[in-house]
Amino acid sequence: MFRRIYHIVYFESVCKAKITMASKGQTDLSRDFGPRMEEIIQHGFASVMIAMGYDLGLFDVIAELSVPNSSEEIAAAAGMKERYIREWLGAMVTAKIVSIDSTGDKYFLQANRVPYLTKGGSCNKSYAASLLVNLTKDGFEKVKASFPTEGPAGTSYDDYPGRSDHTAKFGNRWIKNHLVNSFIPLFPELKNQLETGITVIDLGCGKGASTCALARAFPRSTFHGVDYLEVNCQGAKRQAEEESLKNCKFSAGDISKLPDDISGHFQYAFMNNVFHDLAHPMTCLAEIKRILGPGGLLSIIDCHGYSAIKDNIDRVPAAVNLYSASLLGCLPLSLGAGGVGLGAMCGVEKITEIVTSAGFEMLQSGLVPEFRSYRHYFHCKVA
Repeated sequence: MFRRIYHIVYFESVCKAKITMASKGQTDLSRDFGPRMEEIIQHGFASVMIAMGYDLGLFDVIAELSVPNSSEEIAAAAGMKERYIREWLGAMVTAKIVSIDSTGDKYFLQANRVPYLTKGGSCNKSYAASLLVNLTKDGFEKVKASFPTEGPAGTSYDDYPGRSDHTAKFGNRWIKNHLVNSFIPLFPELKNQLETGITVIDLGCGKGASTCALARAFPRSTFHGVDYLEVNCQGAKRQAEEESLKNCKFSAGDISKLPDDISGHFQYAFMNNVFHDLAHPMTCLAEIKRILGPGGLLSIIDCHGYSAIKDNIDRVPAAVNLYSASLLGCLPLSLGAGGVGLGAMCGVEKITEIVTSAGFEMLQSGLVPEFRSYRHYFHCKVA
């Protein structure tokens, strides 16, 4: 049952087709596709309802009640209308997410589900369903309109009013628990420099989670977070103020047009889940190279995958998630800005090719520790 919950949220059981490569001239005719299509649709609806429960905090309410409760009791605890709660419970019970007791009238979360569904859960996965649903809500019609040859090139950030809030949650647990403890130690030279004191730029810093984590861990170094969206920078400043961090600052800016007066100013640049979004990656890398100077270090964390679609079949568990999220946001945002449209699944090979051709020497590359198989890192220096 644990495995089923995991698969519903991540769509893995939904979208792993038993595909025989067309190049072999074979087609999978071993069973009727109808039942599988029904399963895909059912799991898709279940994921939408998981997102609803996550956004409204309903899983947290049920978990906090601890014992089975009626829909009336759950609604009262949540401060919501019972009739809506009851319909949502119907979806969650029949999807085998929420459990129902022997009376048939009281609902509860089994203990092994709580960490995966509640907002404070140690293994929370329901936020992924929330992210996908909110990306779909904001971008679906705009992206659909971009498909025809006569349609617009893509989308803009104005088309995703809630995107910064949702994407800020993505990966924050890893940043909190593993950026300093698991990732930075991969590079002993860098760790020593950070402990001694260097100047660091966090490119595409979002709301400052990574910048603040590094600033907190390495008080002798100074950190500058840069993000394209002013709203993100304001959120980052608030976080730094709340933590009384004096060695970091934030500013809005375009990585492809960094200020002229910071050439050679930084010794290390960090970029987390940003590279595939860059409209003009070569221009951005030229700017990063300029502000680092000779021997400067750059770490890029991005989606793990391969550049050819065929190489992601059954090898990358999150491939369908990443292709879908990319199509709804990353890709059209890049194309809408007149960019190259890398997309979240541009792949390890493509990123390596771009980075090295821009004048960086690849020092290390591999799966990001403690991030399962969903992120890949590229650690390099100015050649």
